[in-house]
Amino acid sequence: MLFSIPESGWRTIAIAATAFFMLGIRALPVGLDVPDDARGERAEPNGRGKWAFYLLTPLFAAIVLGTSLLRPGASSPILFLYSVAFASIPIAVLPVRGRLLGAYLAQREHPGAEEKPDRPAVVWIVAVVSVALLAAVIALMSSPYGSPA
Repeated sequence: MLFSIPESGWRTIAIAATAFFMLGIRALPVGLDVPDDARGERAEPNGRGKWAFYLLTPLFAAIVLGTSLLRPGASSPILFLYSVAFASIPIAVLPVRGRLLGAYLAQREHPGAEEKPDRPAVVWIVAVVSVALLAAVIALMSSPYGSPA
């Protein structure tokens, strides 16, 4: 049932997942209280970093997909896994973005201190992405594409 979607549909889903990833990553700081000095530090002259993100992310995604889709056979499983991976990253980071910002600001206040990640945030992100990919692999293995030939 999952892979009854035609390949053109999976291509559209992969493009939508890439757009969701890009919009989700750009929307992460929305609503957070970021100090002005940290905001100015992140700003690039002429908005170069913003445009690089919008140009290089789809280019990187196209290269990854292009090399993956060169192999013979159906491309639906690869497009499915690609879509799950790209969509799960903003979903995983969104709930802990405040903790990540707090850890970043603490590191900025004490530049010589040892860098240590916010463990609950790291555990959350790794767990969410791992569960999403594991569920995707199980769905793939239970389909006709996952059965041995």
